[in-house]
Amino acid sequence: MTRWPDHPILMNYHVVSFTMAQVRQGALEFQRELGAVLREQPGIKVYSASPFDLDERRRAKDRFGGDIVYFFNEAAFQQCERQGLNLQFQAEVPEDELPRRRTVVVGAPERSPSS
Repeated sequence: MTRWPDHPILMNYHVVSFTMAQVRQGALEFQRELGAVLREQPGIKVYSASPFDLDERRRAKDRFGGDIVYFFNEAAFQQCERQGLNLQFQAEVPEDELPRRRTVVVGAPERSPSS
């Protein structure tokens, strides 16, 4: 019998970026729309780079364009599709490529491990 090493399964995240002009025109409406279904869909998570980590924000901006970059887990991506939110997803990245310091934009806050 072959034994496989214990490797965590990495989830892919769907990436969308917005310019400040798009934000001013209402591009962040997805936050309200997804937030409204969190009770029924508690697995939804959308992240952005921490506003306190300017290097991470710059790396995301350089890699994906726009001024603000968001990372949607599969549950959030599927919910956007079901609701017809018409976001222009431009890439898919594995979990280990998310910003190290990130903020939950939509979803239950992350729990920090007990020391």
